[in-house]
Amino acid sequence: MGQLQEENAALRRELGRTPAVAPVPPPVAPLPPPTLRIRGDLRVRYSSTFYTAPEAPARDQLYGQMHLAFIGTPSERIEAGVRLSAGDLNTGFSGSPLAAQFAAGDNGSRKYAFIDHLYLRWKPDLGGVATGAITLGKYDNPFYVPSRLLFDSDVMPEGATEEVTWPLSPRDRLSLVAGQYVLDDIAGSARDPMMFAARARWEAQWNREWSSVLGVSQLSITHAALLTAANVANNNRGNTRTAAGVLTAAFRPWVLEATVTRSLDGMAGYPGRFPISAGVDWLRNPGAVAQNEAWSGGVVLGKAGKAGQWEIGYRYLRIEPDAWYEEMLDGDNGAYYRTVPVGWNADASTAGAHGGGSNIRSHAIRTSYSPEDYLLFSANYFINEDRKSTRLNSSHTDI
Repeated sequence: MGQLQEENAALRRELGRTPAVAPVPPPVAPLPPPTLRIRGDLRVRYSSTFYTAPEAPARDQLYGQMHLAFIGTPSERIEAGVRLSAGDLNTGFSGSPLAAQFAAGDNGSRKYAFIDHLYLRWKPDLGGVATGAITLGKYDNPFYVPSRLLFDSDVMPEGATEEVTWPLSPRDRLSLVAGQYVLDDIAGSARDPMMFAARARWEAQWNREWSSVLGVSQLSITHAALLTAANVANNNRGNTRTAAGVLTAAFRPWVLEATVTRSLDGMAGYPGRFPISAGVDWLRNPGAVAQNEAWSGGVVLGKAGKAGQWEIGYRYLRIEPDAWYEEMLDGDNGAYYRTVPVGWNADASTAGAHGGGSNIRSHAIRTSYSPEDYLLFSANYFINEDRKSTRLNSSHTDI
């Protein structure tokens, strides 16, 4: 027994002198390397506009459009980008917020390039299956809807956007978006016009054939009375103004949207599954006492974008004068104004011209075809009229 005790003590002393072996940590996945992507597109557009007003001449124009974007991702959670676009000068206010294009003319003059995007995006780790992002700067409008009930497709707001998305199940998800944007910086005043917006959207893929989108949004413009022609470019028309050009309505509309899509197994002359979508939008602005509603409805057959795919769609759009701020709305949806609207500006030379914005009824037929993944041909036809009493229709064709 004594000998065993001595051997046991010696073994303990030996083990005490042997350093413990640390466990081998699992291999760490390498971080993705920083990347720089270059993206862009080029577009040539022919536009023809003619009116039922006998004194209004038809107008044919050729436009060019360019986007060139540089997008950097120094890490998987940070993204930064800048995008340049071609455009014409918007007299006194740099480039137009409603048109990222230039008109051919002026004896082949040199054209301008403007900053279209300039942003920094952070994608925080929310844990679980939720994803989110915070974007600061000038970037794509998250509140744009295809009906253009709220915004022209070229409107790029400046400010902050917060987004979060939760998958509710394998077949549907809920997304929330909030935005705070500067509309103008008024010198010598703290009452700068701002736009605040929020949206909740539920997207569901019910089965292989049926999907749906349901959303509700609320937008608000602060100090809208300061958005006069002296402070911001007055490109569109339609809102009610005083003789001094001050908006008489406030803007805090509610918007409802709903879309249902059926995907068919096949369609002659169309590769892949063939989607058929029908959608409606409705807007009401409690900030105005009258003429404060807008709505649209339409259907789209197919979806262009991949080689051999095509689409054709029809949409009706009706926007009352004070439903929404005119300078956000699509410039293609407009009518002929025989006289300058009250308070629009003091320049009588703008009479007898096309005016986009609110106070409009519009029928739009849009067609597109993609012979290649990178190439798209499109032809659009608009029939517009002033909602009030002039009824000076305009027809507008884009190719």
